Amino acid sequence: MISRFKWYAIRFPCTVAEAFQKLEGYRYDPTRATGFVVDESNLSFQFFWTTPIYATVIDSDGVSSRNEIFSISSQNAKILGTDRLVMRMQDPPRSSRELFNSLERILGFGFTCEKIMITDEVIRKSIESFGSVTLNSIKISGSIPSMSALARLELVSKEGVDFNKIDDFKLERVLVESASYATKHKGLSGSVGFTRSGICKISGDLGPLIQDNVERCLLDLFSSVKN
Repeated sequence: MISRFKWYAIRFPCTVAEAFQKLEGYRYDPTRATGFVVDESNLSFQFFWTTPIYATVIDSDGVSSRNEIFSISSQNAKILGTDRLVMRMQDPPRSSRELFNSLERILGFGFTCEKIMITDEVIRKSIESFGSVTLNSIKISGSIPSMSALARLELVSKEGVDFNKIDDFKLERVLVESASYATKHKGLSGSVGFTRSGICKISGDLGPLIQDNVERCLLDLFSSVKN
C-alpha cells in the first residue's frame, strides 16, 4: 500500500496544548459544516468538512431538476517537533483550503503554515543507512550555457540509474524535480519517491522506518536553521 504525505512548517500563536483546546471547542458533529476530532495525547487531529455535489434528476415526465447533495470528507494530521513545529498530512486532498481556513479562523492572528518542499538531499539522507538503495527514476532540470538553453531530463531504469553518470550530460545548476528509490534492509524492502510539489510517496515493509527517518531529517534541518 502506497501512502502519500505532505509536511508543513507551522506556527501557533499559543502553546500546542492551548491550540488543541481551541480545536476541541469546534468538535465535529453532523450539524456542523466543518469540525475537528482531536487526540491531544497523540498530538493529532482529524478534520471533517462537507462538499456540495450537484446532481440532475429527471422524472417520469422528462422534467429535470438540480439537487444538491453533501459529501463528507476528512483529513488526518499530526503535529511533530517542539520548538519548531511540523504538521504531517497523510493522503492529503488536492486542496487543503478548508482545513487551513478553519485553523486560521479558530487559532487567530499569528497562525502560519508553509508547505515544506521535499528535496533529494532529504530523501537520500533518510535512506543512506539501508543495505541497498536503488535509484529507479529521476527527473532533473538544468542549463546548457554553451547553447543558452534549459534542459529537462527524465531517466527510468528497473536496474537502477547511476546518479554520477548524470554529470555526462554537462548540465549546470541541476535541480532534482522528482525521484524514486527502492530500498532493502535486513530482509525488508520499501520504496520512497517525491516531487517538487511537496508530495512524498512511501510504501513497503520499510515504509514506517522511511517515514520516521524523513521526519527526523526535516526536524533536524529546522533546528539547524534556527541555531
